[in-house]
Amino acid sequence: MPNSVMSLFPHVLNNLETLKVPLQTSLSCSETLRRSISTGIDCWQNNRNLFYNLTRHLSQLSPLWSTRPFQTFLNLGQSGTQPLVEGLKKTAIAGFERFRQERSGELEFLKLFTDTSTGQDWTIDHDQARVLLDLPSLKVIDISTETRHHIQNATVIFAPRAGHHSNIAERVALFLRDKGLTRMVVVEQKCAAEIPLYVNGQRHREDFEGQVEQYAAVLKYLKKKTGRPPHLVAICQPGPLLMATLILNPGLAKTFGSAGSPMHTEAESGILTDFARTVGESYIDRLLTLFGLQIEDNCPGAGRTAYDGRLQVLGFYLMGFDLHYRNLKNLLIDLKTGNLQGAERQKAFYQWYNSVQHFPAGFIRDTFKKIFIHNDLVRGTLQIGNRRIGMADFPGTVPIWALGGTQDSIAPPLQATGHMELITSVPPERRLTLLCNGGHMGLFRSRKILENYYTKIAAFLLAHSDRRRKGSRRTTALRPE
Repeated sequence: MPNSVMSLFPHVLNNLETLKVPLQTSLSCSETLRRSISTGIDCWQNNRNLFYNLTRHLSQLSPLWSTRPFQTFLNLGQSGTQPLVEGLKKTAIAGFERFRQERSGELEFLKLFTDTSTGQDWTIDHDQARVLLDLPSLKVIDISTETRHHIQNATVIFAPRAGHHSNIAERVALFLRDKGLTRMVVVEQKCAAEIPLYVNGQRHREDFEGQVEQYAAVLKYLKKKTGRPPHLVAICQPGPLLMATLILNPGLAKTFGSAGSPMHTEAESGILTDFARTVGESYIDRLLTLFGLQIEDNCPGAGRTAYDGRLQVLGFYLMGFDLHYRNLKNLLIDLKTGNLQGAERQKAFYQWYNSVQHFPAGFIRDTFKKIFIHNDLVRGTLQIGNRRIGMADFPGTVPIWALGGTQDSIAPPLQATGHMELITSVPPERRLTLLCNGGHMGLFRSRKILENYYTKIAAFLLAHSDRRRKGSRRTTALRPE
C-alpha cells in the first residue's frame, strides 16, 4: 500500500489483516449454517406438501376420506401450518442475517484501512481529449457543459496540493457549473512522483515561483482560447499563489476568489500558524531532512526530493481527532446495521482521505516559510523573480470574493477573509465576504454550504461576467494544446 496513510504503520496493518481472518471464517461458517437450516426447513415443507398432495389424491379413492369434513380438515391443516412454517424459517434465519450483517460491516470497516487503494480520479466523465494542458505539476481539465455558452469567460477552479487527490474541488466545480458558469475548468495537482525532475533538458524546480509560472500559463491559455480573462477560484492552499499570479499578470482575471485559503495568516490565531511560528523557520528544513524521501526510479519524478504525504494526512487526522473518531464510529455503526446510504458517503470520503500524494520538497518549504511564517503577501515582501509584491498591489479592476468557515481549524475565518479589508483598491460593491458555520472540509463538500453560500458566489461571478451578445457567433469550444 505505497499510497496509503496506513503504510506508515506496518505492524498495525498486519494486525488489522489478522483480524480479518476470524471475521471471514465466521461469515463463511454462519452462511453455511444458515443455508443448512433454510434447506432443512424447505425439505420439511416439501415433505409436508408431498404428504398433503398424496393424501388428497388417495382420499378420492375412499368414500370415508372423500367426505367434505375430512377434506376441510385436510385443507385447514395445510393452510394453517403454512404461516407457522414461514414464521419459523424467518425467525431462524433472522438471527443469522443480523450476525452476517454485523460481521460483514466489521470486515468492510477493516478493508477501508487495509485494502490497496485504487487510483484516485475525478468522478466527472472526461477523457484525454479534454485535458487542455499537461504541465509539469498541473493537469488542466475541461468539464464544460455541452451547450451554447452565454457566459464567455471560463471559470477555472484551482485545487489544493494538500496530500490528497485534487478531486476535493469537484463538488464546487459542478455546483458552479450548474448555476450558469458553464465553461468550467479544473486544475489538478500531480503527486511529486509524477512531476519530472527535468523538463526539456532543464532542471525543473517545483517551488512557489514554479507554481506561479504554471498558474500564469493556465490563465494565458484560457484567455487566448476564449478571448476573455477567466474567473479565478482558489480552493484552500492555492489562494496566495493564485493572487500572486494575478498581481504579476493583472489582465488575466475577470474575478478572483478563494475559499478556506490561508490568505492572511496573521489575522487570527490558528493551529498551523501558531505551530509554525513556535517551531521556527528552520523546522521545515529539519523535517525534510528527517522525513524527506526520494522518488523511485520507476516513476516520472525519479530523483526528485519529496515530503511524505502520509505524514501530512496523519497530521490532519491528529488535528481533527475528535471529529474523525465520531465519523469512524458512526461509519462502523452504519455498516453493522446495514445503513448503506449513510455508510457509502463516509466510505468514499475515507477512501479518498487515506490515499495520499507526496509533496515536492521545494513547494512545501516555500509554503511553510512564505505563507505560515512570514505572511509575505500581506507584508508586501513576496519575492517572485526580480519583483517584490504584496497584497496592496492587487489590481483594483478585478472584483474579489472570499469564503471562510467559523469552525475551520486549517484556515480560521479571519485568515481566510481578513485580507479583504486590506484590498482598498477594489470598491466595496465589487467585493464579497462570506462566513459560514462550517469546518474546512465542509467549505468544499457540504450540500448546505454549497446551496447557501456558493449560490451567492455564482451570482457574484455571473454579475461580473462577459456575456455573449445576441446574434453573435457561438463561442468556440476549448481545445487541448
